[in-house]
Amino acid sequence: MANYAIFDEQYYLSQYPWVKPAIDTGVIKSGQEHFEKYGQAGGLTKVSRYFDEATYLAGNPDIAALVRTPNNPNAPFATGLDHFIQYGYEEGRTRVSPEYNEAFYVANNRQLQPFIQNGTFKNGYQHFIEFGIKDGQFGTSFFETEYLQKNPDVRPFVESGALKTGREHYFNFGKNDPSRSATFIGSSGNDMIAGAGVGNTELIGVEVGLGTGNGFGEGRVYEGDGSNEFDTLTGGSGRDKFVLGDLIEGSKGNPAGTATFYIGPGFATIRNFTKGEDSILLGDNLSPFSDQFLILPINNNRDLAIQTNGLFVSRPDGSPGISSFDTIAVIEGGGNLSLNVLPESTVFRFLLG
Repeated sequence: MANYAIFDEQYYLSQYPWVKPAIDTGVIKSGQEHFEKYGQAGGLTKVSRYFDEATYLAGNPDIAALVRTPNNPNAPFATGLDHFIQYGYEEGRTRVSPEYNEAFYVANNRQLQPFIQNGTFKNGYQHFIEFGIKDGQFGTSFFETEYLQKNPDVRPFVESGALKTGREHYFNFGKNDPSRSATFIGSSGNDMIAGAGVGNTELIGVEVGLGTGNGFGEGRVYEGDGSNEFDTLTGGSGRDKFVLGDLIEGSKGNPAGTATFYIGPGFATIRNFTKGEDSILLGDNLSPFSDQFLILPINNNRDLAIQTNGLFVSRPDGSPGISSFDTIAVIEGGGNLSLNVLPESTVFRFLLG
């Protein structure tokens, strides 16, 4: 039975503007009615920001032979989308778009896992389409909501349908513009995050959301602390900032402060760190950096470790404690680096480089 849950009326009309006059004159009631009666069989595929025909066919090679082409005119499906609406959505296929990653979305929304297990949702994509998009969720490690917040000139193009997402803008245009910046974030699990672009890029291995803001952190809310995570953060060609700690948003009963990630089991592996360009961000407001952290070569002086040194912390269970000789990051190939506190550091944020 066909399922049209992914159909986005506004987006469809923006991609096929010649449908709107037919609605205005009463020939058809809506874009979805047009698609169901004519567009689906006619090969139209731009029905959602989060479905891409080429990605679906590439990620589901068993379907390609079932799609009609000039050399295969009697195949049962007009397009890959035609198959997805009739079968793929209900079958739980999730390799549908570069704007969505199933593993990331499920890991970034841990509360979904029992509902997927009991069959309430077939997968994270079903939740994302039916609820997540409306709630401002994003489907990849690209921090979509913050990018649109920091680049208001991009938002009208996304809203009009000229661009699917802020992520599409960044990878097509923004990453080649030194004035643009982007943030790539992780989940509560083990992540591999890579930077891209010639401008400033932030790499954060822990789970992050965007709150209402309280004057700190531009509304950013850290929803994970990196404990029991083993994340890999790989720098790109621009100026990368590897975030190992930062300010935390305040809320009722939980005042704002600073946090250091990866306390206890787990640490971040930093790759492609470029001295003189890249930096490391730590949240600390208790004493000078040199008193609270150690930087020392390891692995026969090949790599560089950052360890705590009598750092006052809130442990994962919420209890206070002192952390010493706990590795929070390893810089691969950084054994000969000497990291220093950068002049732009503040009492709340220490930047190493």
